[in-house]
Amino acid sequence: MNNVYLQPFKAHGSVNDGYLSAIERNTGLPFDIKRVYTVINTKEGNVRGYHAHKNLNQIFFALKGRIIVQCEDPNGNKETFELNDPHVGLICGPHIWHTLTYHDDAILMVLASEGYEEEDYIREYSEFKKLKEGKL
Repeated sequence: MNNVYLQPFKAHGSVNDGYLSAIERNTGLPFDIKRVYTVINTKEGNVRGYHAHKNLNQIFFALKGRIIVQCEDPNGNKETFELNDPHVGLICGPHIWHTLTYHDDAILMVLASEGYEEEDYIREYSEFKKLKEGKL
C-alpha cells in the first residue's frame, strides 16, 4: 500500500547505557516536524483514531508497550502494522484511514508535518470513501 510504511531509525548506545534515537533531517524523515504529541494512560485494548487526513503526514512511535495500527487507503487496500520498538516509526501520509489499538500500557508519540487543523481531518468513513471517487 502506498503512503504508509515502517521506517527504522538508527539507535545509538548499549544495553548498559541505554539507547538514543535522533530523528532529524537526513535520517529518513520525509517532512519537517511542526507538531509533536503523545497519548498516554490508555486502557488495555483501547482503540483510537478512526480518521484520515487530507494533507497531514505523521510518524507514529510506540515509546512503550505495543500498538496495532490498522490502515486503509481510499481503494480499500488494508494493512496492519505492529509498533513495539521505539526506534521504528510508522509513516502515515494523507488519505490513510487509521485506527490504533493500545496494549501493554502503551505510550504513543506522533511527529506531524503541520499543527492541529480541524479542517484537515476526515472523521466520517463515508466521506473518506469518497476520496476514491475524487469527490472530496
